[in-house]
Amino acid sequence: MSEPVTRSGPTGRPELASLGSGQDWARWLEQAHPAQPFGIRSRASGQLLAAWTALVHLARREGFAAALGDCAEGDAFTAWRDRRIHVRRDATAEQAMLALAHQLAHVLLHGELAYLSRSGSLACRGIRKTEADSVAYLVAGHLGIEVPVTAFPDPASWAGTSPRGHPIQTMQAVTSRVLAATATITGHLDAVAGHSALAAPNTRTAGTGGSEEIRRGRATAANSGQAHPAAALALHAETAAPRASGGAHRRAAASSGTVGTAGPATAGPVPREQVVRAQQAAAQFFQGRLRGTWVPRYLAGRGFGAATQERWQAGYAPAGWDSLTRHLRAIGYPEPVIQAAGLAHRSWRGTLIDTFRNRAMLPICDSGGTIVAFIGRAPDHAGPDVPKYLNSPGTGLYSKRAVLLGLWEARELLARGARPVIVEGPFDAIAVTTAGSGRFAGVAPCGTALTSEHIAALGRFCDLAASGALVAFDPDQAGRKAAVAAYHLLSGVTAALTTAALPTGQDPADLLRQHGPAVLARALAGNTRPLADLVVDAEVDRWSRWLCFPEGQFNALRAAAPVIAVMPTAHVARQVARLADRLGLDHPTVTEAVTGALTDAVTGPASTQQTRPAAYDGGRILRTERGPPAPSSDAPPARRAGTRSSRPGRHRRAR
Repeated sequence: MSEPVTRSGPTGRPELASLGSGQDWARWLEQAHPAQPFGIRSRASGQLLAAWTALVHLARREGFAAALGDCAEGDAFTAWRDRRIHVRRDATAEQAMLALAHQLAHVLLHGELAYLSRSGSLACRGIRKTEADSVAYLVAGHLGIEVPVTAFPDPASWAGTSPRGHPIQTMQAVTSRVLAATATITGHLDAVAGHSALAAPNTRTAGTGGSEEIRRGRATAANSGQAHPAAALALHAETAAPRASGGAHRRAAASSGTVGTAGPATAGPVPREQVVRAQQAAAQFFQGRLRGTWVPRYLAGRGFGAATQERWQAGYAPAGWDSLTRHLRAIGYPEPVIQAAGLAHRSWRGTLIDTFRNRAMLPICDSGGTIVAFIGRAPDHAGPDVPKYLNSPGTGLYSKRAVLLGLWEARELLARGARPVIVEGPFDAIAVTTAGSGRFAGVAPCGTALTSEHIAALGRFCDLAASGALVAFDPDQAGRKAAVAAYHLLSGVTAALTTAALPTGQDPADLLRQHGPAVLARALAGNTRPLADLVVDAEVDRWSRWLCFPEGQFNALRAAAPVIAVMPTAHVARQVARLADRLGLDHPTVTEAVTGALTDAVTGPASTQQTRPAAYDGGRILRTERGPPAPSSDAPPARRAGTRSSRPGRHRRAR
């Protein structure tokens, strides 16, 4: 029977539609994943022993123990419930290597299916067998081990032939998954076994495919009752594994760019397109697991119904350690891409674990609508050591300093003239947009303070000079501090700045949950005041304990005057009047202080010392004198010269 003719594409690579035999599939795999051998490509004992150790370590990293044992008729099998991989005891060294690679492919690609099976087992047949065999075939090429290609069945036997079954798309999906699992295994070999192999003595005998070392290993194994090369590999793995997890392996990992016992290092920057696709796949994964969890009921209790949840692409991150990681690997994403997207990180054991576990999930989109990150909310019953909100780490796609949550979702509202409302948390942003009825659009920085990059991003979607901005941070000390910082950033862009006077202890999300959207909308529309009021009051409040003393009043004036001096012109007159009224000073006194502060801001202070009032009469400064800077906000006003404490030698009790 003649060999089938495989048509090639423009690059000489066979086309999927022309793959008619197992040999064609093997050729397709070889060209899709050219072998990149580590160290010296051969079957020398140092290479095989190092590679076996690396694969055993990879199995351990995935939570499975690998050992020799009885396997009935097969070369190996995986006991999923016991999390053990059994390799046939009497297999040759090469057979043992390929059998372990085959089982690792099942772990990486089909683990989720095995755990969902009621029997706790997974039959190795059909597409699953083809995928595992393909991974083992490519790993063999990476190690220089010859494997007959006749073992592959015809692609039509597992991909089908009916156009309604989309065989080409099936083969494309299988190729992607096989390449991802192969990249994980060969990357780990390069990062771990490559260093061990180079360090191991290489006494390979040319043309024999073996060495004195493998013969010594066989002899040692025979003396120990394990009279086969695979037993020598097992013995080596048992003795080498502690070294692999110790200092030598850490030094090897450091030199290869890995973290801890993380395994494979990224050969170079991960393409942006791959990271973007991984983020989108993660969003679909989270959304697909939303139903039946605590998240929909929790969000509904916060005032976010099913329509709102769908609009904001809410999802659920399962509680498992690596649920998302196993899913992404199974659909073809290699570990470097998963890590580059910030979706997983290495544990102290070297295992790749999910960044988000048992959380209500919201995607964060950039100004173009691309999902670049996520933020997850823990359940209310989570322990005190669990952060309430967790952000994606910074990546090549995502910088917390530049992306506002809710900006992309509010783009149409902003274009129609909605007023931007800057809030603290993600649920605050959703609450404002939901209750705003087109008048308000909530945006929130996540995990960081408001920055100039955030303002620039917001300015690309609306005319801030015309629309202004409403700041609705939490009404606590931290929220007030953040609002002051936001004023200094926004005042250079727009003078129409207000803040919402929210009830004490309540943020926008709390108002929506407890009182409904109408109350929140009224608070945003009517219960506001100029943000400049809050900024000046924050300076004066530092001296509130001593405003009954003349020194306290003038220290408060000295603190607030520079703040008013650099405000937009439209804000100055109101703040001068408010400050004079609160401190009990006349307007000319406050105006003089503000003018002097403005002069100092423009030309620099006349001296390194500060001007402080020395006397007053009816709220007017009679003279000034140079003196030391004002005391800190926690210090009392300075005593007049010549006064003494009523209890000399005794420390005043702290309040």
